[in-house]
Amino acid sequence: MANYVLFVSENKIKDSTAINGNVDVEFLLPYIKVAQTKYIHTKLGTDLYEKLKADITASTLTGAYQTLVDDFIGPSLVHWGFYECLPFLRFKVSNGNIYAKTSETGTALSTEEASSLREEVRNTAEFYTQRLIDYIKNNLSSFPEYSTNTGADIRADRDAYYSGINLEIGQEQKRGITIDNFLTPDLS
Repeated sequence: MANYVLFVSENKIKDSTAINGNVDVEFLLPYIKVAQTKYIHTKLGTDLYEKLKADITASTLTGAYQTLVDDFIGPSLVHWGFYECLPFLRFKVSNGNIYAKTSETGTALSTEEASSLREEVRNTAEFYTQRLIDYIKNNLSSFPEYSTNTGADIRADRDAYYSGINLEIGQEQKRGITIDNFLTPDLS
């Protein structure tokens, strides 16, 4: 992880979630990295994401970009990271075996309780992600990279909420779904 640029600090992760301060940061970092790629990169698009990485690496992050990272990306990312690591907090993989950790003073959550907790964390992450998207959309002139993605770049996804079904209309079909979509035979 040494060469990977994270948009949030270890302290922000622990201060902003229910993750206990004694949880090893080496355990958390892979999940923060996954969350940053899955949930932040896809909302920023490749060009803005790469701009922020370059500015953080060069210690030149300022102005609206600093505000974006500190006030909008940070809160979203810590909750997505928490969401990603939750299923694994109880387990340890070691030498070809997987162990379930147990506590001498606590009781493990049931599957339903764990799912409910994870859903609450997801709701919080989606809330902060919507704030992130709204901030960018209301300040487009401050983030020209948001709209310059081309080719194989990831284009910014402007929807923070996922309802379990994808009804997104492709770029080539801007007029919406019509009856012809169901009547036209597939000739492939």
